[in-house]
Amino acid sequence: MTGAEADMLLTVTGLAAGYGRLRVVEGVELSVAPGMWLGLLGANGSGKSTLLRAVTGQIPLQAGQVLIGGVDLAVAPEAAKRGFGYAVDGAELPASLTGRQYLELVASVRGCAADDWPCGDLVALLGLGPWIQVPIGDCSLGTRMKVSLAAALLGGPKLLILDESLNGLDPVVSWRMRAILTELVQSGRHGVVLPTHMVETVAVNCSDAVFLEGGRIAHRWGREALAASRGVPGGFEAVVMQAMAA
Repeated sequence: MTGAEADMLLTVTGLAAGYGRLRVVEGVELSVAPGMWLGLLGANGSGKSTLLRAVTGQIPLQAGQVLIGGVDLAVAPEAAKRGFGYAVDGAELPASLTGRQYLELVASVRGCAADDWPCGDLVALLGLGPWIQVPIGDCSLGTRMKVSLAAALLGGPKLLILDESLNGLDPVVSWRMRAILTELVQSGRHGVVLPTHMVETVAVNCSDAVFLEGGRIAHRWGREALAASRGVPGGFEAVVMQAMAA
């Protein structure tokens, strides 16, 4: 492992993954450094979910390597998984647990307190107070996503992987969450991976972006290219549409 790899929060090299003999994503190369917010774009069926499951260790790799903070996910999965916070789809949270019980469960795995956030009291900031003792299965999608986000940030992990996690939030909470994530990224200590269909979110918040098509990264935009796209007619959304049509 090189010094550069150790400094990276996430390094994905030659990744292929899928289900059984089916390869859904192949040849994926990407990295996330501290201070980087990576938007992962792609149509339905492009492989975003499969890539996310492979990077977070939910499914085995068929080829390639994933390093989390320099730790090989295949060699030391438990150590690697301690290097990121993962906001799962709200529908995947345990329905029988209350929000508080779920936070306590995640905190026990992380080895931190159930209110150890790097950005203040997230229960209050996200408006979770009235629902924190209610079974998750009885909560709305938006409330479930708040619980998932609060759990992902427990212990202040340097890498945050957010699975469509800003969807379903009301405008005020969405703004607060974006502000929190922006502050963490701008601190130079954290990085964010955000798979999303919302091109405008990438345009406004992300520093870098990739577009997944047919299980491969078809287009990339670095910090300078993404910033420059905001000045063209139609902004980054027009740039993405042109790339898809090419």
